[in-house]
Amino acid sequence: MKILYVNPARLSSGLDAIIKGPPLSLISIAAMVPQHDAKLFDFKVHKYNERKFNSLLNQSDIVALTSMTPQISHAFEVAQMAKEQGCTTIIGGYQPTLAPEYVAKHPAIDYAVRGEGEHTFRELVDYIDGNVNNATLRNIDGISYKNKEGQVLHNKDRKLEPNLDNFPMPRRDLLDDKNYVYLGARVAQLETSRGCPHNCKFCCIIKMWRNSDRPVTYRTKSTKRIMQEIYDIDFKNDFIFFCEDNFTIKIKRTKEILESIIRSGVPNKMYFSCQSRVDTLYRNPWLIDLMHKAGMRQVFLGIESVHQQSLDAMNKQNTTPDMVRKVVSSLQDHGISIFGGVIIGFPGETKTMVRQNIQFAKSLNLSCIQFTPITAFPGTDFYNEMSEKNMITSTDYRHYDLFHSMMRTEQLTNNEMYQLVGEAYSAYYLSKGWLKMLIKRYANPFGKFNWMWRNIPRFAKTVIKSGREMLLSMGITQSIISEEMAEIMARGKAGKHLFISKPNIIGNEKEIIPLVKKETKPVKITI
Repeated sequence: MKILYVNPARLSSGLDAIIKGPPLSLISIAAMVPQHDAKLFDFKVHKYNERKFNSLLNQSDIVALTSMTPQISHAFEVAQMAKEQGCTTIIGGYQPTLAPEYVAKHPAIDYAVRGEGEHTFRELVDYIDGNVNNATLRNIDGISYKNKEGQVLHNKDRKLEPNLDNFPMPRRDLLDDKNYVYLGARVAQLETSRGCPHNCKFCCIIKMWRNSDRPVTYRTKSTKRIMQEIYDIDFKNDFIFFCEDNFTIKIKRTKEILESIIRSGVPNKMYFSCQSRVDTLYRNPWLIDLMHKAGMRQVFLGIESVHQQSLDAMNKQNTTPDMVRKVVSSLQDHGISIFGGVIIGFPGETKTMVRQNIQFAKSLNLSCIQFTPITAFPGTDFYNEMSEKNMITSTDYRHYDLFHSMMRTEQLTNNEMYQLVGEAYSAYYLSKGWLKMLIKRYANPFGKFNWMWRNIPRFAKTVIKSGREMLLSMGITQSIISEEMAEIMARGKAGKHLFISKPNIIGNEKEIIPLVKKETKPVKITI
């Protein structure tokens, strides 16, 4: 059979316009059915022509889609086009896992795959392809589908593969690598683990990678397998991005992988990028040096908030703003670029507190920051809790794109949160300070960040130019910066000590406390 793998259109807002990673999930399931003809169409990077795309659909027997929550509307559109051409449609990914009833009942969807998709996809394709194994549809674990009466049926959950090394190597031959760019650098993706040992109620990861009898599941690939995948990647790429939630969860394992990379000599040909946590790097400062020796040149850190009570509520009790500063300083002293994440509107935070978060982020001089409105994804405990409290303001999944706000809090309305997101991007990216800092950092061929030298033209085009055009197209200009934000920025620029004004939990009086003083009594927060 002929299978067309489709990655739906990119998001139209936020940083998705400048970050285009390859669809690792699609090339992973394609590897499970190598006997079938495979083609990949990625709306993120491929030029779309309706006539040519319909012709491609007409030549296919199966269309396999992946979808995150904000992509689902376009995924449905593609599935409808596929049905009109007589294709069988299969969809997997986060949204079918988080909201299987919603996805499977759509008339253009034949089968929705929940959770880990490799074994489920292989069995389902075998069933569609003449059912050579005489399987019954009801016995294929992990799928949701409609019966003849239109009722959605959910088969039992698929058990996770205990050994990730058992999966075949991803079909990287289906990718056009030169189209995938991460912050100005040509990038490939590699997955060394799945899941997370933590159990944060607002997180999607634990819902995606889990066994039904175990709420938290974390699995890893062997170092040998990881090195095989590294060697399988085209060395014309600038970076390999370890795309799991936290590459440094298990320090001993991380050390073994980094030392293997160093011995391999790969850092002489290509660099690496990963996601980590502030508290991990703070407790293990030697790890930063090892990461640098292994060619790690970009790290994503969840900065989240400067307010300790928010960090505590996020399950980051072991992180303080002072630790953030020290880790950021150490990474940048090693010439490692930081992509930070900051949450806008965490429950319990007022407008003033959010603006203090923005200024704190500015003071860190990070290469890139994503400002994300607090988002409750369907299927998570956080969503259920916010729904019960009538905090959900939008059920349009296009608003779940980590740029638009889809909920409110007791302190902020939906619209106020959206305005603060725009204000954050304006304050950070449209000020002269950010661009001046980048030029000074990357334009020095003899400096600590000289690894970026050859990518400066692409960085200028894909990050600076495209990013600014995206912001301006959404009405984000310096004119939207509030007087309060301007005052906070001016104080920060003047080097004056920043203070937090927080409501006292007993009455309405204001309590003024130092920004990073941890021992002060926190505002009561419920999420």
